[in-house]
Amino acid sequence: MSPPTNRFEPAIMSEPTPNPPAPARVDRRAIANCVIVGAGAAGISAAQWLRSLDVTFRWFEAKEDAGEPKLGGMLWRVHNTIKNYPGATYSNGADLVASFQSGLDDCDGLRPEVGEITGISRASDAHWTIEFASRTPVQTHTVILATGTRYRRLGVPGEDEGLGRHVSQSASVDAKRFAGQSVAIVGGGDAAFENALILAPYAQSITMLLRSHEIRAREAFQERVKKHPHIQRFSYPAEVTRIEALDAGCRLHLDTPGPQKTLEVAGLFVRIGVEAVLPQVELMTRRGFVCVDAAQATNLDGIFAAGDITDRPLRSVASAVGDAAAAARGVATWLEAHTR
Repeated sequence: MSPPTNRFEPAIMSEPTPNPPAPARVDRRAIANCVIVGAGAAGISAAQWLRSLDVTFRWFEAKEDAGEPKLGGMLWRVHNTIKNYPGATYSNGADLVASFQSGLDDCDGLRPEVGEITGISRASDAHWTIEFASRTPVQTHTVILATGTRYRRLGVPGEDEGLGRHVSQSASVDAKRFAGQSVAIVGGGDAAFENALILAPYAQSITMLLRSHEIRAREAFQERVKKHPHIQRFSYPAEVTRIEALDAGCRLHLDTPGPQKTLEVAGLFVRIGVEAVLPQVELMTRRGFVCVDAAQATNLDGIFAAGDITDRPLRSVASAVGDAAAAARGVATWLEAHTR
């Protein structure tokens, strides 16, 4: 008797498939208790706290300098005096990084490994797999994400090509390069207005390009900018849609209700905030930043987050260090509950 057929498709008798191979067993001794991702203020604090809590861990940082992991994260972009971190006043971010390095030296020379993480995936109910761009994956019970932030970009044609030439992200670094020339700044927050004040002693003229009438910068910055003769606001809300390179500087193409559709300047400073640097994993976020509870735990069991990547109202060195302490304690509590 022939097998029954479907009136829409002919029946196909396939060879029986063999049982799939059993998944490879993971040696529990090869699973790290915790992996810290990032070596800015939060990552450094997490490492010190895990060490003090007797939790063994692995620690990775994507950026490197002469083959060694580069500590400090965005602190290297801080060129002004740091006065709001308890215990001392630091002349700039690099000065604070040196202090952090000294603290790590007191922890038996504790340092991260170089490793760019490309993704995190669930390996089992009790551990995760960390994937890297150029090294063997690592298995871990818990993760502390301390990957920090990066400057948000406009994402318009000509921006990438202009970086380091006529497009900048830091007035502290590039102000002298544009001495006696006209520049523009995109942004309406503290960073944009502070950059305008940094540029003011050098640039011949500074045009503030605001994408809306809303200004988020603190009142003190707004008042100083308003009174400075070299700084002016563009007459209408304007959004840069293209950056055209010129022999000397660039031409900005603008989406604006006003009659002026282009602006020629020697340099453009882009200060429109920051965005979190997040690995490929399904984290719950708000406005692009990771949601955490009081223990810095995310929506994924065993994954914690600390520092500027979290959805906190304040982003500072002090809050990053505190976040990391809470995350380390959260990791220790999780391990006690799940691995004993």
